[in-house]
Amino acid sequence: MDEKRAEREGPGITISAEDLFRAYQANEADADKLYQGKIVILTGTVGTTSTPEAGMGRPAVILVDSRQQAIVNCFGFAPSDREAIAKLRNGQKVTVKGKCMGKIADQPVLEDSVLQ
Repeated sequence: MDEKRAEREGPGITISAEDLFRAYQANEADADKLYQGKIVILTGTVGTTSTPEAGMGRPAVILVDSRQQAIVNCFGFAPSDREAIAKLRNGQKVTVKGKCMGKIADQPVLEDSVLQ
């Protein structure tokens, strides 16, 4: 039922989670012009994950920098990604594709995320 919409929307912009975070810290307006509403393919380090029980929300992955500071929030994973996300560990490298929603509460946010 829940198609991975991000997969259908073209190749996307490849960028590291740290570079996306830095772009938003440096100039939010410029970063929005480059990334907001666009599909991005982020490579980053797993900080924390959230895998709510089925029907209780969708899985999420928080990417962190080398100091374990949260830098990108990835939301809207399909419930079918729940098992894969549950296996992710802090410090693991991961690639996530999703739609950049801009900066919300200090960090860039990806929606409709898909593990690559």
